[in-house]
Amino acid sequence: MSSPIRWPSVVEGDRATIRRFDGDAIEADWLEEAAQAIAGRADPCRLQDRLNDGDQGWWIIGDGQVVGALCSRLADLNSPVASKAAVWTWLAIDARWRAYGYGGASVPLLERAAREAGASIALTPLPPDNGVALYFWLRLGYTPLRSVTLRSTDWPDGVAPDALWMRRPLEPDRSDLPLHAEE
Repeated sequence: MSSPIRWPSVVEGDRATIRRFDGDAIEADWLEEAAQAIAGRADPCRLQDRLNDGDQGWWIIGDGQVVGALCSRLADLNSPVASKAAVWTWLAIDARWRAYGYGGASVPLLERAAREAGASIALTPLPPDNGVALYFWLRLGYTPLRSVTLRSTDWPDGVAPDALWMRRPLEPDRSDLPLHAEE
């Protein structure tokens, strides 16, 4: 796993905000359903497992309340093109809030945080049988990869060898406005 990095604590957008988890106990009544939805027919992908694997987690805030959660890690690539990648390992919206655009609104916020943390590319693994996830990431500008060149220590636990990987280059932010509040 990569050395610890300093992720932003809050990244605000027009439609949503992501706020870094501030404790180890992550509980919400919708998390188990989300774990199964992410995994498709595979074993559930639980949020706490992602955190136990060293990923950074954020709550997704929309309309003043928690509507979802996401996790990512910064990984080293074995590639001359980019040295660091943000690897999405969990993104789920509470079923009551799906189809309101919060998932799509949170992606550029995490991408902005990842750029600040040194990433030049974003990667996400998908279960090969999760067509909804494939459509979601394609809509957001991610493209399929033939292979991924992560160091073995950066490979997320639980990601199947036959996972479909998607990528998107992280463009430099052209805004002069502050991106987040630091703790």
